[in-house]
Amino acid sequence: MPEGERRFSVSRRQLIIAGVGVVGVAGMTQRPRDKSGPREKYFLDMQDALAREGIGTPTLVIDLERLDANIDTLLTHLPNGMGYRIVAKSLPSLDLLSHIRNRTGTDRLMTFNQPMLNALSAHMPDADQLLGKPLPIAAVRTYFSELLPENGAAADQVQWLIDTPVRLEQYRELAIGLDRTFRINLEIDVGLHRGGFTPGEELRRTLEVLKADPRLSFSGFMGYEPHLPSLPTTL
Repeated sequence: MPEGERRFSVSRRQLIIAGVGVVGVAGMTQRPRDKSGPREKYFLDMQDALAREGIGTPTLVIDLERLDANIDTLLTHLPNGMGYRIVAKSLPSLDLLSHIRNRTGTDRLMTFNQPMLNALSAHMPDADQLLGKPLPIAAVRTYFSELLPENGAAADQVQWLIDTPVRLEQYRELAIGLDRTFRINLEIDVGLHRGGFTPGEELRRTLEVLKADPRLSFSGFMGYEPHLPSLPTTL
């Protein structure tokens, strides 16, 4: 090994050891109270249920009673008039999505990619699907090419997210080519500069395009920033 590489290797090893030492000290000072003891009956019962079913592999278990209780709590905290939209990417199960839709009484979903969009258009054609991020125009073409004729009406339930005038023009041309009307939702910059429109001339011109073109229908604004709940309240 060249001398330079040998020096780097030793230095990196020393850094790793030093880092472990720091973590060890921090762990000693912040170690929680000892809560060891017998497992709770809830988990023992779940273990017994898996054993009775002959399941011996890692398994995701959904406790429907607790799920329903959480859903009911959520609904009691929603402001009057606020609609609830299910983030579909966090629930990769059609049965689970159906259960939550029925429990909450909502038909609103947030979808994040083309395969998911096609699957939900086939199995839940009545759902109002809002894209959680702008799709490349190639993905939109693929969506329509894979959309079965009997699910054609489901495409009218999709709200396409647009973040730039250039993307809007791409969607407009595709809508004309497909002889369809696209519902357009404009992404707005909520202040963290992660994309989207800001108040000003560009947004004004975009709204004028939507108003003037019969192939485009304005469905609303969307400001999406999953990290906002984690920001300090002082911000």
